[in-house]
Amino acid sequence: MQKNFILRRILFLLLLAIVLWSILTSIVYLRIARPIFRNLKSEDLYDQARIISYVASKGDKIITDDVIQLLTLSIQFYESGVFISDETGMNLISNYPQDIADYYLDGIDHEFNHFVNDILSLQSRQSMIIFSKNLNKDLIFVGVPIIKTIANKSYLMGSVVIMQTVDELQASYSSLNSALLISTIIVGLLVAIPIVFFAGKVVQPLTEMREAASAMVKGDFSQRLEPMEEDNEISYLINAFNHLASELDSNISKLTNERNQLQHIIDGIAEGIIAVNSDGKVTQNNDMVWHLFHQNTRLYTSDELLKITGLDKLFKICLNEQRIVIEIKESGNDLINCLISPLLDQENVLYGAVGLFRDVTESEKLEETRREYVANVSHELRTPITAMRGLLEPLNDGLVKNEENQQKYYAILLRETKRLSDLIDDMLELSRIQTSEKIINLEPVYLKNDLLDLAVRFEVLADQKQVTFEIQDSKEQWSTVWGKADRIIQILSAIMENAVKFTPEGGKIVMSVAEDETGLTVSITDNGPGISIEDLPHVFERFYKADKAHNERGTGLGLSIAAELAEQMGHTLEVTSAEGKGSTFSLTMPFARDVMKSEPHLKDVYESDFDHEEQM
Repeated sequence: MQKNFILRRILFLLLLAIVLWSILTSIVYLRIARPIFRNLKSEDLYDQARIISYVASKGDKIITDDVIQLLTLSIQFYESGVFISDETGMNLISNYPQDIADYYLDGIDHEFNHFVNDILSLQSRQSMIIFSKNLNKDLIFVGVPIIKTIANKSYLMGSVVIMQTVDELQASYSSLNSALLISTIIVGLLVAIPIVFFAGKVVQPLTEMREAASAMVKGDFSQRLEPMEEDNEISYLINAFNHLASELDSNISKLTNERNQLQHIIDGIAEGIIAVNSDGKVTQNNDMVWHLFHQNTRLYTSDELLKITGLDKLFKICLNEQRIVIEIKESGNDLINCLISPLLDQENVLYGAVGLFRDVTESEKLEETRREYVANVSHELRTPITAMRGLLEPLNDGLVKNEENQQKYYAILLRETKRLSDLIDDMLELSRIQTSEKIINLEPVYLKNDLLDLAVRFEVLADQKQVTFEIQDSKEQWSTVWGKADRIIQILSAIMENAVKFTPEGGKIVMSVAEDETGLTVSITDNGPGISIEDLPHVFERFYKADKAHNERGTGLGLSIAAELAEQMGHTLEVTSAEGKGSTFSLTMPFARDVMKSEPHLKDVYESDFDHEEQM
């Protein structure tokens, strides 16, 4: 009974309904019955008053023996008080009930006189109820006029007023009200028995359902309710509960399996993972995170791991500021990259954070190597600067008098300046590539005029070195390619510079243009010394020089920059060479019409334009 909350609530509501029903019934009864009983009492008194009025109107005077006799009967049998007045309102007779003395009515003289005047003036029956303070009771007064009819004419002779207490009415009210309350309680109890019985029938399966739900909360999803034979709401609810329990059992099993699979996947990846809730408590982690931070799972809990490694501070920043936190932490001799991201639900409410931890020791070493390369190249800046200073100081001091020597110094200064400029330009270009800046604003390009300008420029350089330069094209009208014109010319210029640089006097350089299904290909062929098989795979590597014994100056960055630019534009840069016979560098560019039809390329174009707008 203590656990049957619904049954107790039903019984309480039933008892409350019975009590309210009794109270409301009594109130309604009193409001309705009181006027009815008073009207009935008034009608009874009206009859008495009319009889006395009739007898009084038959004589020449109002007060006769018959009237006196009637007054005596009213007092004896009806316990009524009778008051007779003439047409002026003067009281002729005042007979009080045996239990009421005349002085008890002293406090209501004014109301009584006004009542009599209303009867005489209106010549109609009147009634009123007045509370007497002396008697502490309600008194009912009923009055009628005394009218004498002679020759079809009516003459007002006076008035008759009958008075009684309402004790009889109060007794009637009380007895009927008691009977009504008793009958209400009896009916309520009779109704309560079947209600309690059927409520118990309804509550029993609900109680069983509650116990089954409690068992399911504790992890026992095998709970089922016994089906009912009746076809009603309770049986439908039981069937729905059993179906829900079956589905829940199946889903929990599936989720458990998926969670185990997910845990295996998390444990199998190379990065460490830690997930926390909105309070910063660890909800998920894998073994790799313990390995990365060199901690033993048997010695500490996951929450203690956060405090030991200082990761709790990073998670706290992520949760409080709801932003991604990136930091590299040291773990012994290792460097661990920490990436912590907040987790938001569909309503953009924070419910936790997840951290990804990766060993970046090797990548940091590679970055250090790259920085060393840049430092080495920077160190090489001292060579041309030192040479230039050594030449400028005697010129500035006027120590070089000979015109021929001065021109020689100027030529060396010009060469060193150009070398310095080339080195700085290549370093800046390399820096741009290393920061992964993408080629922006790719577009259709018609290269014929640009290639002709390039040919004219390098033809002059080739003539200066006594090298023959030719340009060959199989078509007068070339197709439009997809790319960026200045970057394409930059690639071809780097190739042409190497061709002019390494082709000996009397050699030949040929630039040819051809089209096939893959795109437009520009090839530059020379008959220089060529590239050995061992060096050929490394031609496009940074700072690599194939001809290490050659005295030609260079930074070793030109071809690597060209290859990087070609890759970023989606072009193909290839080289074929035979040692002692020369080399051929080929740049293949896709047709603009093919790119415009290709959905992946359209996506690249959109992203390229978007990046360009952000930079603007």
